[in-house]
Amino acid sequence: MSNFHSTVSRRDFMKGLGLVGAGLGTATATAPLFKDLDDVSSSAWGNWKRPWWIKERELGNPTIEINWNEMQRFDLRENLWMPHALASYVGVDKVLQIFHEKGASQAEGLKNNKPGQSLRDLALASASSTFNTSYVPGQELKTWLGPQKTEFSGVSATPEELGVPKWEGTPEENLKMLRAAMRFFGASQIAVSALDTNERKIISTHDTGNAHNYNYLYSWPPPATDAKAFVFENVDKAYEGNDKYVLPDKPLWTVCIAVQMSKEMFRHEESHLRMAANSSRYRLHATIQYLTQNFLRGLGYQGMGYPKSYWGALPAQATAVLSGIAEMGRNDNYCISPEFGSVCGYFSLITDLPLMPTPPIDAGIFRFCHTCRKCAEACPVGGISFEAEPSWEIPPSAIATDKPISFSTPGKRTYHTDALKCRLYFDAQPSYCARCMGTCVFNTNTSAMVHELVKTTVSSTGLLNGFLWNADKAFGYGLVPAEETSKWWDLSLPLYGQDGSIGATDGGYK
Repeated sequence: MSNFHSTVSRRDFMKGLGLVGAGLGTATATAPLFKDLDDVSSSAWGNWKRPWWIKERELGNPTIEINWNEMQRFDLRENLWMPHALASYVGVDKVLQIFHEKGASQAEGLKNNKPGQSLRDLALASASSTFNTSYVPGQELKTWLGPQKTEFSGVSATPEELGVPKWEGTPEENLKMLRAAMRFFGASQIAVSALDTNERKIISTHDTGNAHNYNYLYSWPPPATDAKAFVFENVDKAYEGNDKYVLPDKPLWTVCIAVQMSKEMFRHEESHLRMAANSSRYRLHATIQYLTQNFLRGLGYQGMGYPKSYWGALPAQATAVLSGIAEMGRNDNYCISPEFGSVCGYFSLITDLPLMPTPPIDAGIFRFCHTCRKCAEACPVGGISFEAEPSWEIPPSAIATDKPISFSTPGKRTYHTDALKCRLYFDAQPSYCARCMGTCVFNTNTSAMVHELVKTTVSSTGLLNGFLWNADKAFGYGLVPAEETSKWWDLSLPLYGQDGSIGATDGGYK
């Protein structure tokens, strides 16, 4: 654990990069320039003071190339987290075999008190999953429209019910207001994109319904699900029907919600600790979404959220990239934030409150991923691409070469992870897998000066990417050895394992 911290001085590190006296000075030419305080206050980031080296791009133009003409809406019932979708590639027997072997492996870990898989580790992971589901009676924190009945205690009355006009503010003012409220509710950060013609192309056709139920595998083929379609109608207010979630066909905005997870716990692979960290984002998001929907209701607006715990109308990573919270990574199963790194969960909420969109960013992250293959090397099944350049073409899975891929959509030039390989290995592990996220170069703490210098360098030039990657390995960052897993229980970590000071400049922070 001691080699998670570096004693290299700022000047020595700069000398090693050859940047003393020059280098970074020239990089400031690419940073956003503000002439005065009015420029700062009217910036899309407003009350989020991001590091100077994060460069803004044009709206709709992230560092990952997108061909909107090729984009297609995706049916969430066909994503590989649905057991029947997974079975359509490898067969029901294979999925059931993995399911049963996983249970046996978990039982063995409990019996032998294996570090990371002991009773206390599993109890922590199970407790962290509380309120993650929305299909258990009494746990419906996540719904399409949020709280609706004012006779229930704590549900906001609408302006109409109070006899006053709804809230009116400029898009800039509204964004600052919503960010302040949602940070208070527990969101690590938010950013915004307009739900325009292009972004509507990535709205899912249906939600999952109950298609995630493993019991369906015992009565193959699976019965029809209770999934509902996401549709637009010429109405003023969103509503939920028997077979549909309805969005009003009018200007709408997508709020991307970042929820940090514990970086430290994600370094503990082969451990229920990592699963506990992963589950926590869904629990925290349940509260954030419910409170935000209630807040918007009190202002006279709507928030259309996740009808179920894990999936919403829009792919979370896409909204994170389009709104500028993060950039795409080499593993296209997750994206990477300059502030939060690789270990962060993303969610989305659609609203009719007018908001100022925040632009996509260039922090050098996706460019760094072009030369860094650390996550690909860490993948135990070789599911992450080693290619030098991203591609428009979606390659077949090495698991099912004779079946066309339907769990990924065209229209983006990225590194295509073999999601089928990934999913099968993930399910087979007693505590699942996320080695790629835990070992990522960007899964570092934020307090050490050297890490800010690395990020600044990465954002400005790709010439030193190889050096920085090797330095990351030399300093021993990455996964914690299995025999040290139990030491986590003796650590003194921040609340939720998060760094709540990121993005804060008032109240005594920084």
